[in-house]
Amino acid sequence: MAKDRICKNRSPEDPPEWYWKSGLHDARIVGVGAVSFPFEYQKYAAEKYRYERNRLTLVLDASGAMFDSRVKEIHLFNYKILSADLHLQDRKKVWWMADRLTEENGHYKLEIDLYDADARPEEFTFVVRFDRAEVVREA
Repeated sequence: MAKDRICKNRSPEDPPEWYWKSGLHDARIVGVGAVSFPFEYQKYAAEKYRYERNRLTLVLDASGAMFDSRVKEIHLFNYKILSADLHLQDRKKVWWMADRLTEENGHYKLEIDLYDADARPEEFTFVVRFDRAEVVREA
């Protein structure tokens, strides 16, 4: 983890119900998965905008998080990664430092400041746009 770094979350004035309002500082990303869904022509022929094309899953170990330690998984539907040439797969120790959530034209944009001691540069920002999210929390 980066030492002596002040990290703050920025979210919309009225954040969505699923958002981690307290923050995930010091949570660790332990897994990343991506799935593409087949298109069901008969179901979505007239409503293609409602179709869920893909899902990005971030699996977290939030037991050491400073604030919201109950988040286990974050599912981002209809995602598009906006940070060029940046992948989270095959990384072993990626720490969540801070994030910024914005809403633009019916889409969300999440910018996550991450720290990986085994990468160069050690600190980087992962940016993803998506339509909706589901967050799995520990009971």
